[in-house]
Amino acid sequence: MSVRLALTLTLALACAQNLLLRQSAWALLAEFPDEMAETVAEAAERCRADGGTPDVAKVLQSDDLNGDGRPDWVADYSKLICKDGGNPACGVNGCLMQLYYWDGDDWDKVFEDFVKDHKFSTSGQSRLMHVTTYGVPCNRPEAETCSYTYKLEEDAITPVR
Repeated sequence: MSVRLALTLTLALACAQNLLLRQSAWALLAEFPDEMAETVAEAAERCRADGGTPDVAKVLQSDDLNGDGRPDWVADYSKLICKDGGNPACGVNGCLMQLYYWDGDDWDKVFEDFVKDHKFSTSGQSRLMHVTTYGVPCNRPEAETCSYTYKLEEDAITPVR
């Protein structure tokens, strides 16, 4: 079974069980990035290999992050549930998070990192993403955290502080 087919079946099942909150899975199935689909399917397979039962229904969210009027994608692996197992996309440094923008021809991965927490906000006309990571990236002890803010621009994300 192909990765895309496996993820499509998983999302279709989630839709049938009314587990997707933002949009119907049926509307989203055809338009997510292949690379993201492969990563979600790989995490689900690793969960199964460790004896768990994966639920990826809440991992993917579609939203216009950069204000260009087209849907973009957030893959938040902290929302992957691995019943009777550990989340294979999370560790002591946080969970994998990816953002993808549509450039008109293909998907661009504009963000990928292990994060402990994130949220989106607006400031005037700007969309912002606030990310918390473990301490090492900002030269702190691993147990401490670092906070970053990014401006979500039309074709990239730019660090604000």
